[in-house]
Amino acid sequence: MAFCMSYYVSYAAEEVNFEALPVAKITKYPLEKADYKPFAQCILCAVPDGLWLRLWAFEVFSSPESELRGVLRIFRDTATTLHVRVCADSPVRGDAWIELVDGQNVSVPISVNPFNGEDLQGVYWGASVFVSYEDMAGIAELVPLMPGVKFPGNFYKIRTDEPYVHKGSYILADFAGGRPFDSLGAFEVVSW
Repeated sequence: MAFCMSYYVSYAAEEVNFEALPVAKITKYPLEKADYKPFAQCILCAVPDGLWLRLWAFEVFSSPESELRGVLRIFRDTATTLHVRVCADSPVRGDAWIELVDGQNVSVPISVNPFNGEDLQGVYWGASVFVSYEDMAGIAELVPLMPGVKFPGNFYKIRTDEPYVHKGSYILADFAGGRPFDSLGAFEVVSW
């Protein structure tokens, strides 16, 4: 049996300092045979009025079909799911939606701050994304994300175009089974 620690979601009452927050590294690529496993990282931070996500991937030959996604079940109805996605388009674009129990998807407005560049680790792309609680509240009943709250979640790195097709996640996902976004682990809100 594989052991997976919780991902700690920082709670920041004031300014968010991404450099000091816990990072989730996407390292599990269970279907990858060619050893093409782009290094990707994600950060999630709860603030009084919403959620900040920072998602980025080291990928030299990115494409609009390359995405990073956070999947979070932060609602009273534990089957309702928030999806936040950024894609390596030019420029990087993002979207978010809430998947309701009946399978319906409802779009949620987000603020996307894309970035890309190169450092000693390589070429990267990504974005910082803000999702407001107010914008989600009318769609589904939220669980207030305060220190001590636990909820299911996961981060994903997916690309669907050749020759760099891959599917990876922070917590091992069942990509072969057809419902990888149901492969969630424990996320816990903490205050440092």
